Amino acid sequence: MKPRPDLNTLSKEVYQANKEKGFHDKEQSNEAYLMLVITELSEAVESDRKGKRANFVEYENRKLVWHNELSNIIPDCFNYAFEWAIKDSIEDELADAVIRLLDLAGLRGYKLCTEDATIVEFVHCSPIDEKFESFIEHVFAVVKLISGNYDMDFSPDEIVELTILSIEYLCDTLSIDLWSHVELKLKYNQSRPYKHGKAY
Repeated sequence: MKPRPDLNTLSKEVYQANKEKGFHDKEQSNEAYLMLVITELSEAVESDRKGKRANFVEYENRKLVWHNELSNIIPDCFNYAFEWAIKDSIEDELADAVIRLLDLAGLRGYKLCTEDATIVEFVHCSPIDEKFESFIEHVFAVVKLISGNYDMDFSPDEIVELTILSIEYLCDTLSIDLWSHVELKLKYNQSRPYKHGKAY
């Protein structure tokens, strides 16, 4: 598993990359940005319903084969391998949600925890209950946290940080290497068009 990076440094990098792609051409509310996080989580649920999981072995194999044998036909082996084996998987959508949260943190200048917050410490101090048995219940709990539906008063920066921790916890329960997927998706996003071809 890739260790958690310095979130403050990463949030600035994500924000700058998204700004260059046009995502910050106009001011939006925190609610607008957090709704986009919820849409990524909803897409993760759809991926779960379809049984779509990332396949790192297939990704590495295709990248290697295409690079060695088809580089004259497929110039961008990374993108093709990523789209074939990782894109739109549960892992990919959860990475997207974290990238959206980091973008908001970078935009607003939120200071995120740089200490290694352990999963166990998080479970004992957060509203996310470890007794949930299904993926969809975990995601619902994360959405409740984002939308402020717990009897706790969190500041906007705390919501961002706790949501990232919630997704980290969810990934840990599923043995998902979250930060490797975040790194891969950020690399893939570099080649995408303005606003990734979307309105916002």
